[in-house]
This record gives sequence, structure tokens and C-alpha cells, in this order.
Amino acid sequence: MSIQNVTANVGPSPLVIETGKLAKLADGAVTVQMGETIVMVSAVSQTKIREGQTWFPLSVEYKERASAAGTFPGGYFKREGRP
Repeated sequence: MSIQNVTANVGPSPLVIETGKLAKLADGAVTVQMGETIVMVSAVSQTKIREGQTWFPLSVEYKERASAAGTFPGGYFKREGRP
């Protein structure tokens, strides 16, 4: 899969959307960058559709690292915490 970029000027800084570089095993994945902020979004789905299912289940997992928030944990778990 080739790397594809789309750039648009939104306000003072450019908005860059890139796909094909990360999460190659996901069904869809993009990185969105604006200024110094980068967000990676990925999606996976089942290959089979259940009969009679009229809705699409969706779950969101969000992880914010302690260093990104400007805090550094102390004590016994000095890293990001338990796995």
C-alpha cells in the first residue's frame, strides 16, 4: 500500500492527513497532524456480517500518556503504570 498525503490550510497552520504508513494490519488507519499535534486513528471490523443486525457496534479507546499531560508519576510505578 502506498503512502498518501492530503494537505489543507486551516487557520494559521496546515492540516496534514496521511495514510498507508502506520497500522498496516488495520482495516483503515490515518494520522492527522496540525502544528505540533499528531493523532493516529485506526479502525478494524469483522469480515462477516451477522444476519438481522441493524446496528454497528463502536468502541473507543483513548490513551493519554502522563508525559503528554505534563505530569510524571512518582512512587513505585515511575513509568506509565501497570500494563
